[in-house]
Amino acid sequence: MHRAMSGRGAHDGAASSRRGVTGITCDVLVIGGGPAGLVAARETARANPSLEVVLLERDRAIGAPVRCGEGVGSKGLEEFISASGAGADFISRRITRVIFWAPDGTEVRVAEGDVGYVLDRTRFERALATEAGREGAELRVGTEAVGMVRENGGWRVSTRGPAGDGTIAARIIIAADGVEAMAGRWAGIDTRVPSRDMESCAQYVVSGIDFDPDAIYLHFGESIAPGGYAWVFPKGIGIANVGLGVVALRADGRPARQYLDDYVGKMFPAGVKTSYTVGGVIVHPTIKRTVADGILICGDAAHMVNPLSGGGIVNAMKAGRLAARTAIDALSAGDTSEARLKRYHEAWMSLMGDDHVRFYRVKEALNKLDDSFFNSLARTVERIPEQRRTLGRIFAHALVKHPLLLPVIAKYFV
Repeated sequence: MHRAMSGRGAHDGAASSRRGVTGITCDVLVIGGGPAGLVAARETARANPSLEVVLLERDRAIGAPVRCGEGVGSKGLEEFISASGAGADFISRRITRVIFWAPDGTEVRVAEGDVGYVLDRTRFERALATEAGREGAELRVGTEAVGMVRENGGWRVSTRGPAGDGTIAARIIIAADGVEAMAGRWAGIDTRVPSRDMESCAQYVVSGIDFDPDAIYLHFGESIAPGGYAWVFPKGIGIANVGLGVVALRADGRPARQYLDDYVGKMFPAGVKTSYTVGGVIVHPTIKRTVADGILICGDAAHMVNPLSGGGIVNAMKAGRLAARTAIDALSAGDTSEARLKRYHEAWMSLMGDDHVRFYRVKEALNKLDDSFFNSLARTVERIPEQRRTLGRIFAHALVKHPLLLPVIAKYFV
């Protein structure tokens, strides 16, 4: 169990943490201990040490279970935590290239250089949690928010944890509770995901397989992963996260794990599966309303995921940092109303949300194309010298082959 307590003295009024029969009070309550919540807690406690910050994580350990492919871009990660040095044991593998596989198996190598990392999410989130605790945030693991009501200008949250049921009164809430997003719903915010924009994902850690350990692989094809794609993310030499995501409405009633079993059996028949995980990935733009009185929603809970790739780790951390800054300003001004907190939504849309709307349109356009288009595109791109292959050139060739993409893609690339 990770529990970090502040060494500061008591503070006046609502700024103090008081234990009693009815529970405790705090200034900022963060619900959810993923990247968004951990960065929100760290940044809030760091920026204003006078604030009492409490984070709730319903699972028994920060960073577990792992429910993603663990890939992240290098520049985005370095904004929040150093990926070099003795303390960066959360890096499983540095990635220097990207390889696309077309439905027919045609291989296209695209990027060379400092592409990104494959993380060890368990260690990564523990590192963020350690930093949040050092800044003075209190982390409560194995403790779940089970309901909340408005009270005295803030929120009273009902909790369930190792010591039984309790309550926490908070002046403001940062909700980073993932795909389920219950806190947002309790606050009257619509966080529902259209079924066509929810991918069901499954992943194995597979060892004893042969691949380029410095590359991530993305494999497309309607028979491979309808509505999504398969991935191979190296964890080391001969070991990788192998997974895929499918859109249920296009999967003919077959679960993601069945597609994954077929995929691993075909691509890596000698591989040994050492662990398994399953989960959902939202491929939908940011929800229209991310705030209400006294609450901000961030990360997966607010659909702050790249709809084209399904990537969300860096997005979540950026949103957590922005939510922390907005919460601190609101508390300092003595105004946590929805009207004031709306500046968080506006800032997010300017930072990344508007781009995600454009990515969603690209995704929708690409979903209308069949496997033959991608096979033909891959063979065309193969003729470009490898050192000159970029995503921009690939899209340029895609436009030549399918001009109907132009109105959509031009909004992003022009």
